[in-house]
Amino acid sequence: MNAQLGALKNAKEAALVDTFAKDAVVLVPTPRLAHGETTGLPAAIAQLSPHDTLKTATVTKLVAGSSASAVWWSAEVNLVADSLEAAANTTNTTIRVTELATADANWKVVAGAFAEITAPSLRADPSPIDDASTTAAGPLTPLAIDIAKLDTALGPNATVFGTDEGEVGWDAAASHALLAKWKALPFALGGKPRAVAGKDWAFAIIPIDWQKPKKKVPTRMSALVIGTPTASGVWQVVAVQYTAN
Repeated sequence: MNAQLGALKNAKEAALVDTFAKDAVVLVPTPRLAHGETTGLPAAIAQLSPHDTLKTATVTKLVAGSSASAVWWSAEVNLVADSLEAAANTTNTTIRVTELATADANWKVVAGAFAEITAPSLRADPSPIDDASTTAAGPLTPLAIDIAKLDTALGPNATVFGTDEGEVGWDAAASHALLAKWKALPFALGGKPRAVAGKDWAFAIIPIDWQKPKKKVPTRMSALVIGTPTASGVWQVVAVQYTAN
């Protein structure tokens, strides 16, 4: 992550993109390939307009975990940019970050989420994962839309990030408390997922539709769920992030 923040601050797009595996999909906050013909990844991650210049990128809190062949982290990052569009000529933004890097990918990031703290909105058009990157559902896929099952699957040090202010669980106790508030939400799968698993790690990126009462179109979100297997082979969730599309 230090390499990513350094590349962001120094406007080194190639260096930033190189921290991701070739087939990595990231939520920024909608799903997209990290490697693309014209990526625009720094601006997407840092929430920059064409007239903004990033000045500082500071991690304010980070929680990390690992298995034999994977490492994952959840963080909040404060971004300060010079802006010609802001009244004070400066923007100050906090983004939430969740990432997974694996030995299988030479310790590059295989999946990530980067999102400003903001409530999701109603949208007629979905934000699907590129067809070439979608897969069959994996063991973690259903958990993002079934909050009760997600709650049951949380590991002892799990982190959970929602979309809104205050929707943060930095440990299992806070994460369980946060999920308890969401159990009645009618989430549904909003498109094809991307689910990938290794020996001791797995992730799923899931488009989500949240159909609210009396609304003609759903609220659109995405989620990244990261998990590891227990000694008995049951998948437990170590990190989750929901993003507002």
